[in-house]
Amino acid sequence: MELNDFAIKYLCLGLRTNKHIDGYVEHYYGPPKLKKMVDMEEKCSPIILLKDCRALIAQLPKQGFEKKRYKFLDKTLTAIETTLKTLNGEKIPYLEHVEKLFDFEPILYDDNFFYNLASKADKLYKGKGTLSERIKRYAIQRTIPADRLKSVFMKALRIAQTRTKELFPNLLPDNEEVEIVEVEDQSWSLYCWYLGNYASRIEIDITNVYYWTQLLHIMCHEGYPGHHTERIVRENLLYRAKGYFESSILLIYTPEMVVSEGIGVTAESVLFNPIESARILLEELHPNPKIEDTIETLAEQSEFRRGFRRFESNMAYNKYIHKWTDDKLIKYAKSFKVIPDAGIKAILKFISDDLWAPYVLIYQGERLITEKFGNQPSPKHFRRLFIEQTLPSDLL
Repeated sequence: MELNDFAIKYLCLGLRTNKHIDGYVEHYYGPPKLKKMVDMEEKCSPIILLKDCRALIAQLPKQGFEKKRYKFLDKTLTAIETTLKTLNGEKIPYLEHVEKLFDFEPILYDDNFFYNLASKADKLYKGKGTLSERIKRYAIQRTIPADRLKSVFMKALRIAQTRTKELFPNLLPDNEEVEIVEVEDQSWSLYCWYLGNYASRIEIDITNVYYWTQLLHIMCHEGYPGHHTERIVRENLLYRAKGYFESSILLIYTPEMVVSEGIGVTAESVLFNPIESARILLEELHPNPKIEDTIETLAEQSEFRRGFRRFESNMAYNKYIHKWTDDKLIKYAKSFKVIPDAGIKAILKFISDDLWAPYVLIYQGERLITEKFGNQPSPKHFRRLFIEQTLPSDLL
């Protein structure tokens, strides 16, 4: 694919910024010679990169892009400019920073939403002791043995792949593939690395604990119809078919990531309703179904967990916008009597990581998608998120 001067400078800008922020480029499958060239260069000054970015912003209106593509690139370049401003020492208030990077205004969820979920959970998790003690006993019972992690995740992945092909016929290229690799001591639990040429590597941090009840959600999120699916479709239909060079590079501090994480979080609900998911977990993925709750109870517990995933966003909001100390955050988290100490520790670790600190609130992409398309988006609406350059502001 022949690239013009604008496209080359755009891709090089992202690659050069990655030399200052390791992990800024989440994936790249554009011309290898550009990456090789940038890899061999000395690290470029942030001042020069900021000038290069502003030059691209000035040149953008002259490129003749259609309105939707122009808006996508304009918002992305604004996000890159914001990142480069911070590299040059400019201090941007956290909320303004998030809005400039990600094209939406995050919210603080009402605590009553979580207290109501906790009240429902009190009836769903049976036994003696406090709610958090009961949930912990359930968690221990549902823990996947380390030596079985890879095999059961792969089985869940294939279930999700089969249903995705049924609901999205002719969407997946025939030669697409995913491998699962075990890693250790990461700041995240799982990560889907897109390799290009319709291939992904899903890494599982085996130093974390995983449960049977998570299997389908995780593999839908990372694989089908989540991150892997989104990225192979974008490579196929946007980069290769339309020549959209910007789809060959994904930068983590950009609006595209809000929609991407929203796709991941809602992916399971597109394929299965809660009862279907519970039945699959119980009948196809659980090692000993006889010791489990009913399918109906499992489905309700799943809905409770789905709602409480939003709590991580509140923790980040309070940490960075309300300036709460870790001690206050821990006390806050414990007040809901749901999350075990290890879970609270894991949330704090993730939201405190330098790379992910501005990123955490983008999981509200799930809220934007469900408010636009409902709690179970249709395959038709979900397909649009794959094949169009949708921005967070398009979902408002």
